Amino acid sequence: MMPKLVTKDYTRTTLRPRHRSIVRALGEALFSPSGEATTEKLEAFVDDVDAFISPASKTARFGLVLMLGVLQWSPLLYGRFRPFEALDVDERIAHLERLDRSKVRQLPLIVVAYKTVMTMIFYEDDAELAGLGYPGPERKRYLGGAR
Repeated sequence: MMPKLVTKDYTRTTLRPRHRSIVRALGEALFSPSGEATTEKLEAFVDDVDAFISPASKTARFGLVLMLGVLQWSPLLYGRFRPFEALDVDERIAHLERLDRSKVRQLPLIVVAYKTVMTMIFYEDDAELAGLGYPGPERKRYLGGAR
């Protein structure tokens, strides 16, 4: 008798719970500073970020997770004795702006790397694009020439 083959539904994930809280806090600071996004939307967004970075190479995943660790403890560099995700939203926004202007070359790269990835993912949602005024399928390309 042949042994029964069992298939496992395997989905690679990169972010552990401690990383997910940082990504959620970063997403809230970038896309929901006034509390526009619901908890469910932010959690789904974290899932999308995880799904986006998980197929990357082992080296890229390691670097992205390492950046989250640096971001988490970066408030210590500016005299805040709390991790990034423990700051309130306004403090997170101010902190991200400070990191973006930092003279230490690696700190702005952390912000830019995650801001780029997260912006692409966040604005894939048609509702978010419509909120920006993007017309969607009705968009007409510039046809050129005088009419």
